[in-house]
Amino acid sequence: MHYFSPVPAMPLLEIITTEATSKETTAAAVEVGLRQKKTVIVVKDGPGFYTTRVIGALMGEAFACIQEGTSPSDLDKFFVKFGWPVGGATLVDEVGIDVAYKVTKYFLEVFGERIAAGDPKVIEELVESGCLGRKSGKVYSFTVNHTRVAPDLSTQ
Repeated sequence: MHYFSPVPAMPLLEIITTEATSKETTAAAVEVGLRQKKTVIVVKDGPGFYTTRVIGALMGEAFACIQEGTSPSDLDKFFVKFGWPVGGATLVDEVGIDVAYKVTKYFLEVFGERIAAGDPKVIEELVESGCLGRKSGKVYSFTVNHTRVAPDLSTQ
């Protein structure tokens, strides 16, 4: 069972199955998710499952937009207007910039350049500097005098 962060705000629950997963186990996991009022999907095991693979590409492009000058607060507004419960920058801050970096590295190894977006060295530098998102208190979008601002992530 793969939940999404922040769990209370994200309605999706991904049930991961393998050839060894029984129909009874799958049904029990689906039932638990439905009782939790989640939108449940059942997918086969694979790199990034279904959702992380799709959202990884989307978040890579979102990160590239920030590197190209889109503010994290504007990015968040676009995501919410599009129907997401939280914005892209907030999502990365919640999950952890270090987690996003690990997923990026893994996807680049597995899928190669077709999944690459923006400059992955920028996210590596954020992690190395201790900017891990909410858990470290250093987020990619933060507040100064009640105005959301972002560190300079441009690669130009």
